[in-house]
Amino acid sequence: MLGKTQEWLAKEAKITPAVVLGLESAKRKLPDNYALSQVKAVLESNGLELFEATESQGEGVRWKVPSGMTWVQFLRHGRAMLGVSLDEMAVLSGVGRYAIARLERGNQKRTPEKSAERLRDVLSENGVIILPEDRSHGAGVHMRSRQR
Repeated sequence: MLGKTQEWLAKEAKITPAVVLGLESAKRKLPDNYALSQVKAVLESNGLELFEATESQGEGVRWKVPSGMTWVQFLRHGRAMLGVSLDEMAVLSGVGRYAIARLERGNQKRTPEKSAERLRDVLSENGVIILPEDRSHGAGVHMRSRQR
């Protein structure tokens, strides 16, 4: 969400890029608690709020304060949270790969609402919720609680 590289995060968190890569890997065994705390501190100091899973909602991230961003700008983050590629999302949603990429880049004059809504629906059907901005917090994404 910050638009930074793994190398930037590693430098700011005072850990190696390999450790950052390991933290992001779905195949990791047990994460290093020191590295996690360093990464969390960097993300929070740059305006993000991380939250852990509770009984009512899954883990997630959002801007601490309103950012003026729309929910469409979080489609890419939701897809990343779900761990699916552009091609996989295209199959799941019926929206073309290039249309998804253009939507995620946000460099269109007009947002194709039906495509954006379909992508949001697919994310929701697969457990990822896009959080709208409100008066006290910015937008973000979180996993739906597994307790349904």
